[in-house]
Amino acid sequence: MKSHRATVAIERAAESVFAFIDDIRNVGFHMTERSSMAMLGSKLNLDVLSPPPTGFGATYPYSGKILGLTLDFTESVIKYLPNREKVWRTAGTPRILLIMSSYEMRFAVEPLSPSSSRLRISIAYELPVAWFWRCVGILLAGWYSRWCLRRMCFDAKRALETSPPSSLESSSVAEAGR
Repeated sequence: MKSHRATVAIERAAESVFAFIDDIRNVGFHMTERSSMAMLGSKLNLDVLSPPPTGFGATYPYSGKILGLTLDFTESVIKYLPNREKVWRTAGTPRILLIMSSYEMRFAVEPLSPSSSRLRISIAYELPVAWFWRCVGILLAGWYSRWCLRRMCFDAKRALETSPPSSLESSSVAEAGR
């Protein structure tokens, strides 16, 4: 299993950072709200299936197309420690995750002071089994994983440090960036 991580200090209380990053719309913003070169000009659709959108067992299906290939995968929260840590992974058999066969993501928030925190986000993934996609994964999965983690950290820092605390309670990265 390959893994990568990113860390960022954010000038916001740990509870606020956790509440913001716990919203899957904010974590997946780089894949769902805008097309990008790393997504090959595509973006994915995100649904929240579970009644509570956060917490243990919360389930998030993604779907879309990249280069005309259908992507369809679901993430489920497998560990949840409020205001501290969240771990989620792909569930079942993802349909064409091009450069990974499955992955597990984690974020942890650590208070640095009453008004600042450290956010750590990591990913551990398996490469595809099929030889062509495995070769593509060897070439691109590390780069793509690092890009995703940097985007998540950057988006969280930008949104949390440029918006007043009261406006973040029900906002997403898209709203905070306007």
